[in-house]
Amino acid sequence: MKKLTALLLALMMVFAFAACGESEEPEPETTTEAAATTHEVSGLVEDLSDANLSIYTEADQHLTFNIENASIESEDGIKDGDTAIVEYEGKISNGDTSECEVLKVTDVAAIETTIEGKVESVGSDNTVTISSNGKKFTFKTDKASSVKTGSTVKIKYAGILEGEDTSHAFVRSMEVEETTEATEATKDAVSIKAVDETVWATATVNVRADSSTDAKKVGTLKKGKKITRTGVLSNGWSRVKYDNQDCYIASSYLTLKDPAAKKETKATKTEAKTETKATKTEAKTETKATKTEAKSETKATESKATETKATETDTVTQESQPDTDTQTVTQETEPQTEETQPQTEETQPQTEATEPQTEETEPPTVTAKGVVTDVGSNSLTLDNGTTYNLKGAKVDGDLSSENAIGQEVVVEYYENSKDAVHVYPVSGSKSLDSESSTGGATTIAIILALIAIAIAAIVVFLRNRRKNAA
Repeated sequence: MKKLTALLLALMMVFAFAACGESEEPEPETTTEAAATTHEVSGLVEDLSDANLSIYTEADQHLTFNIENASIESEDGIKDGDTAIVEYEGKISNGDTSECEVLKVTDVAAIETTIEGKVESVGSDNTVTISSNGKKFTFKTDKASSVKTGSTVKIKYAGILEGEDTSHAFVRSMEVEETTEATEATKDAVSIKAVDETVWATATVNVRADSSTDAKKVGTLKKGKKITRTGVLSNGWSRVKYDNQDCYIASSYLTLKDPAAKKETKATKTEAKTETKATKTEAKTETKATKTEAKSETKATESKATETKATETDTVTQESQPDTDTQTVTQETEPQTEETQPQTEETQPQTEATEPQTEETEPPTVTAKGVVTDVGSNSLTLDNGTTYNLKGAKVDGDLSSENAIGQEVVVEYYENSKDAVHVYPVSGSKSLDSESSTGGATTIAIILALIAIAIAAIVVFLRNRRKNAA
């Protein structure tokens, strides 16, 4: 009995241990499911900034991951154009990676490719366009400003170049190729003559970094401003000093003559001309004054001679009067000569007064004939499109109102302006026709009225006569 009981106990313990073993088996399965949630994606590195990694995948997706807490495996740092393998937990939904936790990023260095071509243009957005094997490629690089149009460059890039599409090609380096032959050809093509002179701008002109309209614009030189020229190029450009740098301006916009000096010369010539006119006027006035004085002296001399003759006659007639009478008469004639002097002097102011009138002569006038198309408060427009100013002008008839529209008129105006002097209608125009017709109608009306009055008078006369006869 005791043996049977011990056997049963042993069997129960075996079953108990077996049951415990079966309940512990699911634990490894849970670990397997957790490991299955780790995912991996790879793509071309487009940008890495602020712990955010942007890649372009083979599935044509642009994905951005936060790799702040991820482990990074890279030999010389992650660069644009490299291939990045991203291991993460979570899921990507329609390009949204906000539910992903990046565990690891492995950087695979890119294979760099070199392309050589001639620079077609340099853009303001740090782009360089080159031509190579009949195709044009536009690369974005921070070294764009260091190259010039026409030069040959070698561009080393990483990433993908699909046809002429360079959106996934990232520039690693760029070298300018300048062969000895090209340098010699450039020297032969453009020669420069060294000078050191001051020039002035004839118009507002651009200042460029090289002697070409395709070169970078570094500033402007306003009209009339001066600058130092250090060289004259055979291609029509000038080398100048601008902000202590060698820059270039098209020679056709520069002159060696100072515009300010030209204005001063004109002013000096005007002053000299005015002084010459004044000198001539003064000389003319003095000549007239001299002639007047000479004429006065001649009259005085003749007067003295007459008085002297009269004195001699009186002396003979009046029994030889003393000589003192002759002296007295002679002295009395002297005031007559002095009286003529002020008259001569008075002619000078008159001559001077005529000078301004000579200088202020009115400009010549010309005439224009046409049909009036518009009339303003102080203006009149003809069918030739010209508008004339009527302020201060003599206007014949009713030409300053809207009734003048359609009339053919003659406008006399100053040659160098549109200020009218005299406006009058042309014979046969609408204005004259209407006036003549009105005048004719008025004359006829007057004649008819006179005839009616005459008839009425005759009728009255005949009636009175009949009454008297009866």
